[in-house]
Amino acid sequence: MSKEPAATGLLLPSREVLLWANSDLAFLIKAARQAEQDGYDSVWVGDSLLARPRGEPLTLLAAVAGATSRVTLGTAVLLPLLRHPLSLAHGLATLDRIANGRLIVGVGPGAELPGTHAELTALGLASERRVGTMLSAVERVRRLWRSEEAGIELQPRPLRPGGPPIWLGGSGPRMLRLAGTTFDGWLPFSPTPAEYASGFRAVREAAEAAGRDPNAIATGAYLTVAVADDQREAAGMLDTYMRAYYGVPAEVMARAQACHAGTLESASEWFASYRDAGARHLVVRLARPDLSDYNDTARRLLGAARNA
Repeated sequence: MSKEPAATGLLLPSREVLLWANSDLAFLIKAARQAEQDGYDSVWVGDSLLARPRGEPLTLLAAVAGATSRVTLGTAVLLPLLRHPLSLAHGLATLDRIANGRLIVGVGPGAELPGTHAELTALGLASERRVGTMLSAVERVRRLWRSEEAGIELQPRPLRPGGPPIWLGGSGPRMLRLAGTTFDGWLPFSPTPAEYASGFRAVREAAEAAGRDPNAIATGAYLTVAVADDQREAAGMLDTYMRAYYGVPAEVMARAQACHAGTLESASEWFASYRDAGARHLVVRLARPDLSDYNDTARRLLGAARNA
């Protein structure tokens, strides 16, 4: 089992504030500060330029870094294809310095959706071979952090030698293999605990085959949850949330993402099932249409995750 201690993170509502709070990005800073005070181990932001618009993640995390002192800051997940590798390396190194080494860089190639292709087209980029292009970008970022490119001396360097840990989001066979052989952690959407457990085993096997210590690879899980006094109310909240966020019903998203609608008690049991499957760091996305009682609900969810 991983050496990583059990942890719980909160995905800050960087898209939700555009949908329901008139783009009040200050809401995120207050939510991050409150999450730290409540005892969350980490706070995270997503990334999308046009497909699912939100605030720019590195800018947001720089602001969060200045408003907090303890929580880990993460991207769930950053899309390297949206940025030139040199600019990305510079931005992440700067952020790692501002955060005093509290950064985790979760990355992904972007979902296979029309919005992803349209986003890349708007940037003048090809959509084909996204995984390979992402891997090349990540490797170049790491080389730049280590000052291994001739003629380029990147400043500032990240606080930590070699840069912040990079986790991979994804659960296909190739992504599982890469998580075990190339990355510092794994952060999938796995829609069921059984699928997560299968992926967990594959990541560990790939690490062992590559001569890496599988226990050194951090294991996260990206979990979306709606909670209410009864299951029917929670299910309605989750469906409203998913239709606004992705434009499809919750039942469609539940086939690809880990989603739960229920009471705090059922959420705690659900969280426990992912911990039992191998997840050490739960990243919780609160499905709360209109962001009502957001901080209070997030606080109660932390209790449910800790009791898992």
